[in-house]
Amino acid sequence: MARATAPRRKGLVVIHVDGLSHAQLSTAVARGHMPFVARLLQTEGYAALPYRCGVPSTTPFAQAGILFGDNSEIPSYRWWDKKANLLVVFGSGSTFAQVAHRYFTGRVPLTQGGACIAALYRAGATDRFGPAYEERHTPDQRDAGGRTIAAFLLNPVALYFWIRHSGLALFRIASEYARARLARRRTADVYVIADIYHEVVVHHLTRFALLQAMDEGLQTIYACFYTYDEAAHAFGPADPNTLSVLRHIDSTIRLASERRLTNRGGVDYEIAVLSDHGQVETTPFSAKHGRSLGSYLSEWLPDHVITEHRGQVFAGNGQARGRVEVTYSGGLAHIYFADLPGRLDAGAVESRYPGLISRVARLDGIGLVMLKDAGDGMLATVDGRRSLHLPLVDDTRSLLERFDSPDILAKQLTRLNTFDTAGDLVVFGTYDGHKQVNFEDQVGGHGSIGGDQLRPFLLAKKTWNFEMSAVTNSSDLYPMLVALRDRA
Repeated sequence: MARATAPRRKGLVVIHVDGLSHAQLSTAVARGHMPFVARLLQTEGYAALPYRCGVPSTTPFAQAGILFGDNSEIPSYRWWDKKANLLVVFGSGSTFAQVAHRYFTGRVPLTQGGACIAALYRAGATDRFGPAYEERHTPDQRDAGGRTIAAFLLNPVALYFWIRHSGLALFRIASEYARARLARRRTADVYVIADIYHEVVVHHLTRFALLQAMDEGLQTIYACFYTYDEAAHAFGPADPNTLSVLRHIDSTIRLASERRLTNRGGVDYEIAVLSDHGQVETTPFSAKHGRSLGSYLSEWLPDHVITEHRGQVFAGNGQARGRVEVTYSGGLAHIYFADLPGRLDAGAVESRYPGLISRVARLDGIGLVMLKDAGDGMLATVDGRRSLHLPLVDDTRSLLERFDSPDILAKQLTRLNTFDTAGDLVVFGTYDGHKQVNFEDQVGGHGSIGGDQLRPFLLAKKTWNFEMSAVTNSSDLYPMLVALRDRA
């Protein structure tokens, strides 16, 4: 008599492709860079669904929303925490652990009891490895990271593909960099190095950890791949080298899909693919002016020490009467009067620093300056000041429709404006419908408002019946993914 086969358990894998907009996903599929994703769309019942990630369009904000359903008080990629007197930043030298106790209280993470691989947050799961680029704490299993890396190095098949792909990737990136320099096209050299690191090292480790977690039969697995985002910062989101990176990501999605039913863990996985935000082409603020935003502030506030994070320090003239911290995240800048407690409203800023708001707003390359006021907030531009109060008046509506749907964007900005961690002045670079003025040295950028940076995607089966029209914040994905996880 034949022995009955035990039914396979169900599980969920979420593959996060950092920085890829819905529009660039469509371009990559059309140009043949993602043949397996094309197959999913054409024959496997998947659809690529655009959604709005919210403001700011950064990975810490979006990923917190996806993993916890809560991205409040995360105002950018890096910010100044007045209470802790601390620069909060992710990446190399991450400091988020020092303020993490204030976040996600009472939230049940998407990956609880599963694996959260190369994410900025632990999310209640086994942290498979945490290269210096990602925020990391002690794993639930203290040797989880070391075991994964050791297993990778001892796997001859993984090593063979790593060595083969690494050589090709190094040659391709070096060639693209040389072509760009010869053609006098702009490149962001720091991100060229980051692109190499992520494509040659981090992507392979993340993929190996993902497949390993599937073989262990963990029910919920979230894995983040940052290579496209780094390449887009270095060369631009539509550059041929950047799009070719997506072949590597496409092969990872294919391998995970092949492992969906054949994993040794005995789990039948549903697989969803998503991005957290997109990117747009940029023009550096410093290229327009020959100087940084912080240098203007040092001119207008000569008795203050001005510190730009991702920039310079201006010591001021004589004995400093105050301290200003300026944090840059792509096309978004937060200006903090660090020695003054709490977040100043527009009236307090004007009283203490007469004319400063107007000076910042009139700078070429500044699209909006947002501040608190007694109502829903205020926007200052070169043309004057406007209220964010809903329903929007015609002038505010006309201003915001340059970037996105005015009513939706107004709600997103109003929410950001309620964050105690936001700057006393929140500054958005100009967006002309194609390029964004950026405060960091990047070819492709995000963090601000306008264009593809606000429009990532969710690759989902049509039978899941996901309705995306009402998704205006990445945290709106959390209940959808939790329901999918729980059905599995």
